[in-house]
Amino acid sequence: MAILNLPHWGLVTTTILSCLASPALLAPVESDTERRGSQPVRIPMGQSFHGPTFNLTYGNPPQTMVMLDDWTWHSTWFYTPNCKGNYSVPNCVLPGQNFFDYKKSSTFHQTSDAVQTFSGTDYAPGLPFTVNFGTDKMCLPDRNSHDNICKPKVEVEVSDLPYEFPVVEDIGGIFGYAPVLNGFNATFLPAPYQFMQAGAFSKEVGWHMCTALKNKKSCDNQDYLTILGGTETSVYRAQSMQEHPIVVTPCINAGNLNLSPARDNYWSASWTGLWIGGKSVALSAPSTGQPPVPDASCNTINPVAIFDEGKFGDGAPIPLAAFPSIVNATGAVKINGSAVILNQGKQGLYSVSCNKINSLPNLTYELSGKQNITVTPDMYIDKVAMPGTCLLNARAWDRTKNGAQTFFGTTVIEKTYLKFDYEKRTVGVAPLNNNLF
Repeated sequence: MAILNLPHWGLVTTTILSCLASPALLAPVESDTERRGSQPVRIPMGQSFHGPTFNLTYGNPPQTMVMLDDWTWHSTWFYTPNCKGNYSVPNCVLPGQNFFDYKKSSTFHQTSDAVQTFSGTDYAPGLPFTVNFGTDKMCLPDRNSHDNICKPKVEVEVSDLPYEFPVVEDIGGIFGYAPVLNGFNATFLPAPYQFMQAGAFSKEVGWHMCTALKNKKSCDNQDYLTILGGTETSVYRAQSMQEHPIVVTPCINAGNLNLSPARDNYWSASWTGLWIGGKSVALSAPSTGQPPVPDASCNTINPVAIFDEGKFGDGAPIPLAAFPSIVNATGAVKINGSAVILNQGKQGLYSVSCNKINSLPNLTYELSGKQNITVTPDMYIDKVAMPGTCLLNARAWDRTKNGAQTFFGTTVIEKTYLKFDYEKRTVGVAPLNNNLF
């Protein structure tokens, strides 16, 4: 998720050269192909500080870009040498930063679409994030065909920042997937959707992750597998797939999502229930005598679960009022320190006894009143962020400040298959097959 103010400047990866050289991220390429048809495109992805990443090319001649895979971003964004109203590689791009140099592409054209500004992002915390728009040739690697699947004119966002970017990020761009609503213009069309419009593959996207599986074969030995135009049918049962219509409501923008223009097009579902062990947890807005958000009508709707595989979606969401319940149920103890790879929020860090993990309760999340996702203790207890310490990876969701929406990320869905359908505007959810664990 790209909408967050996090103080992580000193902790980002300082070089992306290893990502560029990684054979796991660069599929073997025999040719560039512009094709029409229903053959899915298979893209395995590795892990980065921000979330899943893969490489594509953009421009002519092609420039290799390290992209963050982001379901919540509404377009494709590239870091460029534009800052303070000028184009300057030495002044606007730090050594080691992956970026798109549009002046080196003979086919790049800037469009006349209006500038968009985001008031706070995970990539520039606390700073305005401004983009222009342009078109050029994009090629996606396909592990199935060993070809690059290309489209000659894909509209993307290009950075035009009013400041010099202060750190090297481990990505050079964002590959967005957000759903497309009626009336959207080209600035709200993700690259996969533009390929779908051109007939390159069908209008659905499949995703699963392999970090919790006994092996990574189903992700082509990477951490994640995204399939454009299909799903990996071998890892889930079709009859288990439940489809949830996305929730489109201005209440998503009624909290602290400060976007210009405001938007509510997210892959989402209605969050209708939560249990810690067998005990039900209230999801309703707290009775404080004050509306939690400026629009009081947002108090009465079910909370909105927004699916986000990036860093912002980390942690099992728990209503703030119920956070003491999970602390008590797990015997967690508050500790000092910080683990920015966990999205622990203001509640701070809590540790649990590592030898009691198997006895901790499951968390059960109900979607649309018809389907449950079970989160086992090994999913919400983190053993990596602080070696030797087992941390409670739960995130307090404060409806008073955050509004009706919260984020369901990999902590919740690492054992789940997801299918995003651009045509029906639904999210399909199915448990991964038990034999994978």
